[in-house]
Amino acid sequence: MFVGKEIRLKRLLGPSGRLLAITIDHPITRGIMDGLVPIRDVMKKLVAGGPDAITMHKGIAENVFRPYAGQVAMIFKSTAYSIPYHPVYDTPVADVEEAMRAGADAISVGMIVGGPEQAVQLTHLGRISKEAASMGLPLVAHIYPKGTMVKDPSDAKNLAYAVRAGAELGVDIIKTNWSGSPDTFQRVIEACPTRVALAGGEVGNKLEDYFKMTRDAIDIGLAGVTYGRFVWEDKNPAAIIKALRAIIHEGASVEKAMEVHAAALKEQA
Repeated sequence: MFVGKEIRLKRLLGPSGRLLAITIDHPITRGIMDGLVPIRDVMKKLVAGGPDAITMHKGIAENVFRPYAGQVAMIFKSTAYSIPYHPVYDTPVADVEEAMRAGADAISVGMIVGGPEQAVQLTHLGRISKEAASMGLPLVAHIYPKGTMVKDPSDAKNLAYAVRAGAELGVDIIKTNWSGSPDTFQRVIEACPTRVALAGGEVGNKLEDYFKMTRDAIDIGLAGVTYGRFVWEDKNPAAIIKALRAIIHEGASVEKAMEVHAAALKEQA
């Protein structure tokens, strides 16, 4: 491994060696969302929580992230899909050169597997993997089995295929969805010889549900999380991030995380 890649990975991974990342790349995918407006205010709140990294597109990196350089790692998103327009194809929108120029600690590629649409996306991921490796830049991939031939995108077999595809192509950290239980997600982790990170998704209506999912996944060997909507749609995202840090980096229980969250809310009041 190039020393540059090792340095960047250590900036990404927190004191536990796991990743706590927040992603704010949603507007292209899902449209303008209230939780990400105004984005400068949102960025300030997220950084205040102390995540290890934030995933963003190049325009946000250039226009919004600049004041926080050095405070939190940047994951540079280089593809985008759109639920209403092209839901099973993550199209390239940036490259390794741009990520390096932006000072990114990693480049992120999205990919949808499970249908004929995956072929061109696999080709692109393989090319980015080669370019990122040559520059010592860690590669993060958001890989979901949501192609047109997949009946159940939460099935552990489909998720295992998704993460293994990324591992086969040299991805360092692979983000995918929760399968619904620790027992089934254990098979996903076992199928992947590199780091698996968890997406947030929609696991319940309560904050405690997300903390429990996180705790359960960490207990079976998860390498971290990269969460989005349930964090920044909240009025106090920094408090949620602090509670997640307690689980991911300090081994806190769900109950302890709820206490950390409550204490953080009091501090902000």
